[in-house]
Amino acid sequence: MRRTDLSAVTRRVAALALCLPGVALAHPHMWIDARAVFDVDAAGNLTAIEQRWMFDEMFSTYAMQGVKKQKGGAYPPDKLRAMADDWMQALEDPISHYFTRVTVDGESLKYAPPRDSAVQWDAKLQRLVLRFTLPLAQPVALAGKQADIDIYDPTYFVAYAFDAPGAITLASSAPSTCKPTYRPPRQLDYATMQQLAAIPPDPDSLPDELLAITKGLTHRVEVACAAS
Repeated sequence: MRRTDLSAVTRRVAALALCLPGVALAHPHMWIDARAVFDVDAAGNLTAIEQRWMFDEMFSTYAMQGVKKQKGGAYPPDKLRAMADDWMQALEDPISHYFTRVTVDGESLKYAPPRDSAVQWDAKLQRLVLRFTLPLAQPVALAGKQADIDIYDPTYFVAYAFDAPGAITLASSAPSTCKPTYRPPRQLDYATMQQLAAIPPDPDSLPDELLAITKGLTHRVEVACAAS
């Protein structure tokens, strides 16, 4: 298993977190500041989702262990390119499936192969950034309809935040009749947080009752276009 595999690194960071004071029962184990652009063309068809994930400092530092910087302090482009390829391959796994679900009229839509994937290093913030575009296998017309896009990790090892201004936008090509609505995850009470703290180290063995809770932690974006 390669160290740059996102799932493998996530689990190793989880194991590391369990050894740190004060976080022995903490979930999640990775935090992502996310942005998403929903590509809606001039005809009102949803065609793709452009995503930008900025990983937290602990994960970023861990993931770059053993990667030597070039003169001037930059990481080698070929290493970052290989990391992007590995991560996108790992995210293709059916369990994660890019942590993104798109539903229209109750039907889950399929994706074409991702494109424009890249890993970058933010030297100022000392954090890794993953960018990629997730095209739909077939564009879907949204005139008079709504697309529900859920972004979340069902195992709750990864937590997302869309807190930055402009974190959720439509492409400039989108008609003025199309609007995105962001619905954040529900707030957790103390008892529920205690239940999530019991998530086992192996996400494949996540109990059904905990899986039901994590499904309520989705970040949902509703993209709707008024009928002409």
